[in-house]
Amino acid sequence: MKSKSYKFLNFISNLFLPESCNLRVLAYHDIIDSNKFEAQIKFLVKSKYNIISVNDLHAYLYDGKILTKNSLLITFDDGDVSVLDHGLPILRKYDLPSVMFVITGLINSANTFWCRWVEIALQNQGKSYAESRVVVNSLKKMSNSERVAYLEKLDPVASRQLTIDDMLKMQNGKMFIGNHTHTHPMVNKCTNQELNNDLKLSLASFEEWQLPGGKIFAYPNGNWDKESEEILKNNGIDMAFLFDHKLNKKDINPMRISRIRVNSDTELNEFKVKISGLHSKLMTLKNRIV
Repeated sequence: MKSKSYKFLNFISNLFLPESCNLRVLAYHDIIDSNKFEAQIKFLVKSKYNIISVNDLHAYLYDGKILTKNSLLITFDDGDVSVLDHGLPILRKYDLPSVMFVITGLINSANTFWCRWVEIALQNQGKSYAESRVVVNSLKKMSNSERVAYLEKLDPVASRQLTIDDMLKMQNGKMFIGNHTHTHPMVNKCTNQELNNDLKLSLASFEEWQLPGGKIFAYPNGNWDKESEEILKNNGIDMAFLFDHKLNKKDINPMRISRIRVNSDTELNEFKVKISGLHSKLMTLKNRIV
């Protein structure tokens, strides 16, 4: 039923939606299904979209360079190793640029990204995945200090994480390494001191690794407010990406760049509907009705 619905919506978007030249930025997290991911990439390569690099976008925002028609930027959040193992080879096959936003505190470690850590720890205690996700979502709404205090009570869970050599391999493969904070806090739930301290750690890591992407930032979970935005600016961040499931407007605020949420295991018709902009319009309408 879902497949048929998206097939119909894709038909509708092709017929009735005017072609939008607005920038599209795709936001992935991991590569669950490499075959479906490659099908998505093949579609982008053969379609009207022009895949750009983050440097192209920076030059457009700050140097007056022209952005090609139907520009599209591919991004990944959290630094999941599946992107290195299964995503990068596909992107290199088609010679496409992309961006990976990494949590600097996890690099060269065996620690688990805190959202996944909570899921595993609670499931080890007999909770269901759905129950563990309720806890994760509630932690995202807490103050940062409360979230950290909860995590300190959990048993540690080891995971494979990216290394510095991995990031250099990715960077050499046209996958730009950007900043996703040091510990993945919800920046709007941090005190000013907490956020400043976290940013200083992440920026210091980029400097140590001699990678240029410390000032290209993605908000964890898409959370932001005007106060946290100012703190980012004061720390030298000059591009920041949201997680709001929208196309960008013609006049782009460099600190509020919209992204479309996509998954690597999404069926192609659903993927087409999402990047067309129709899906975000329907979600906005649904939220207004509800």
